[in-house]
This record gives sequence, C-alpha cells and structure tokens, in this order.
Amino acid sequence: MLMAGGMFLLACGCGFSRHQPEPVSYYALHYDVPELQISVKNITNSPVVIRVKRLQTQPPFNTTHIVYADNPYQRSRYLYHQWITTPADMLTTLLVRDIEAAGPAGMSVSTTPGKAATHRVEGTIVDFYENDENRQWEAVLVLRLALTRVDPVSRTEEILFQKTYRETRPLQKNNPHELARSMSKAMEAVSNRFIGDMYDNLR
Repeated sequence: MLMAGGMFLLACGCGFSRHQPEPVSYYALHYDVPELQISVKNITNSPVVIRVKRLQTQPPFNTTHIVYADNPYQRSRYLYHQWITTPADMLTTLLVRDIEAAGPAGMSVSTTPGKAATHRVEGTIVDFYENDENRQWEAVLVLRLALTRVDPVSRTEEILFQKTYRETRPLQKNNPHELARSMSKAMEAVSNRFIGDMYDNLR
C-alpha cells in the first residue's frame, strides 16, 4: 500500500514538472542618443524649462504584455514575452533623454511638476503593437504629442502645436526580439520628427 502511494506521488510529481510555466522574456526599446542639428532661432534669451509629462496610453496598450494583431479586428497578448516596463514609461524616458540631448545650452528638461516650467510636452500613445497581418510582420507606433507654452506668473497657457506621428518598421525576423529592434527604430524616428517640430515652434 505504501509502495503504491509512493508510486502515485512520484507520478504526480513528474506530471507537475512537465507542466512548469515557461520563463518570461522581457524586452526594452534601445537606440543611441540622436545627433540632431536643431535650429534654435525662435528661442528667446529667457530661460527655457520644459516639463515632459508622463505619456498616457490608450487601451489595450497600457500593459507590459506585448500586443500583436493577426487581423484588423483582433488584438492579442503574448503570455511569455513582455516589455520590461510599460510603453508609457519607456517612451517618456526616451523622449526626455532625446529632448535634453538636443537642447541648447541653458535649457532644462524635467518630469517633475515642482519646478516652474515655461513649456510642457504631453501626449498619448495611440498604437504600440506588432502587426502580423501580412507575411512580413511590422512594428506599429502612433504617438500624439503637443507642446504648450506656460506663463508661470499669469498662469496662462497656449498650445503651440499638436501633431500625430505614425511610424511603421518591418521586422527582419518574425519574433519578439526583432519587434523590440524595429519598435526602437520607430520611436527614434518619432522622437527626431517631434523634436524638430518642437524647436520650430518653441517661443
């Protein structure tokens, strides 16, 4: 009887070991700091303090799970492939880094509301997914961004411009690792375009 019980437990143990969940793989966006040639002719001699608010994210992309689409009417999530943090955190961090790197001397960039800002950058992630509808997959990024001038004294605001940026990049191979690479290129392109537009409208 004891032997039978032991055999039963052993069989159960083997069964559990075969059904252990797969380890989760985490991915992050990465690209070098852009070397931008920004025209600053519109910037006054007064100090410029830009506050970048944390980006908002439209569902279903407000998650660390990588979202993919097999057809226009369906969105799915990978179970064992995830972003290391939310798209909002990743894209906000990259945007702050790129704006700071491209800025003229004396300009400061902040994400905290404590310092009196002269301008504010805010936006929404509209699309952030892997498009699998065709044979060659692609990364899809749509980001809506706006620049607002703020007067700390009068507490008035003026929207200088707002624009929706869309970038798609093909995947060299159909896997999440290549998605991270292609999505990084898409974000780099959006960042470059936005920073150029921002400095054209900064005043």
